[in-house]
Amino acid sequence: MSISKFDIFGKKFVLLEAHLNALFIGIIGWIFGWYSLVLSTASVGNGHDKKWFITPTKLQNLGVLFAVLLGVVSWLQRIASIQGDTTEQG
Repeated sequence: MSISKFDIFGKKFVLLEAHLNALFIGIIGWIFGWYSLVLSTASVGNGHDKKWFITPTKLQNLGVLFAVLLGVVSWLQRIASIQGDTTEQG
């Protein structure tokens, strides 16, 4: 089932529901990967901040935006390589 068709720089794209599901799952994966880095770099122990949830810093919050941006860009790159050239699409 085709969700939408659009043209970017002369290249045709057809997005299916599976493509959008892959984007959603990929973004969730990038966010979990980012938070695992936050957890691994946190200074917990020896009396420092023994909370269950570790609050990211402002710079780390910018990191999650960068991680999501990288996820979307890599998804677009994979979609473009899967779709092929416009001459092959007909």
